[in-house]
Amino acid sequence: MAVVLYKQMTRIKEEGHTVIFITHDLDELIRWTDRITVMRDGVVVDTVDSGSVTEDDIKRLMVGRELSGHYYRTDYEKPIFKETVLKLSNVTVPGQIDNISFKLHRGEILGIGGLSECGMHEVGKAIFGASFNRSGDVILENGVKINSIEVAIKNGIAYVSKDRDNESLIVNDTISDNICITSLDDLKEHNIIFNSRLSKFANKYAEVLSVKMENVNQLVSDLSGGNKQKVALARWIAKNSEIFILDSPTRGIDVKVKADIYDLMTEMKKQGKSILLISEEILELIGMCDRILIMKDGKINGEFMRDINLTEEDLIMKMI
Repeated sequence: MAVVLYKQMTRIKEEGHTVIFITHDLDELIRWTDRITVMRDGVVVDTVDSGSVTEDDIKRLMVGRELSGHYYRTDYEKPIFKETVLKLSNVTVPGQIDNISFKLHRGEILGIGGLSECGMHEVGKAIFGASFNRSGDVILENGVKINSIEVAIKNGIAYVSKDRDNESLIVNDTISDNICITSLDDLKEHNIIFNSRLSKFANKYAEVLSVKMENVNQLVSDLSGGNKQKVALARWIAKNSEIFILDSPTRGIDVKVKADIYDLMTEMKKQGKSILLISEEILELIGMCDRILIMKDGKINGEFMRDINLTEEDLIMKMI
């Protein structure tokens, strides 16, 4: 489909008409345009000739700082993880994943990658208790078995779905309600929930995640993709979750918000939080994870430790 779009853009240009092309994909932005106008926080930063810039130049304009050596993690010391916080034993979802077993450690960013239909996205749902007809065990360090979403949330597990609008957010509700929804029991005073307390709570965590908004009463549907994702994350930061299942957390967002989310993940790791990063972006897995599991046909087909010499080809060989 992309090839068809590019052909149509070329045809329209050759006929003397103008195309305004809006995209987060920097490679296609440079390849298929003549000029690029970069905006940041609603303001035009610069307009440049496409043939005179690199992706790094565009990233710098979008973010407002140099990303070289900062976009992903730069530490490569061998991590030592002593404490297991979550264990999967022979987890199966018919037609999706088959006999999956692994451990997640405290302070670890564990990546799961593969081709889009390999079953990796179902792993996140299975851990969160959101899979239909799941068998096998998902067990926390304290022995609690996760068999439902309610039990998962009560035991400090957060889940941000790949399908942001339909599964992670209530887009036709306010920012405030979306942030507060998992913390309502914590916000009660004598079984009464006061709007003023909800508003204060929502404002606090919207600011922590730097959500660009008019106010917390704004509908989530009015926000950009990146700010929607920040609201989804703010909900679980506010809940003080310990285990974060992040499925494609930087999908469809601009490079500045990507950098913010990577910084957030690094900070959570330092705090001892555990992160399961499910991603179709190989460079994201290599750049952010302590350990990577590659899935193929619903099964784990390879495991890689963080290494400065790890390449995309290494992972792809286990995907296909």
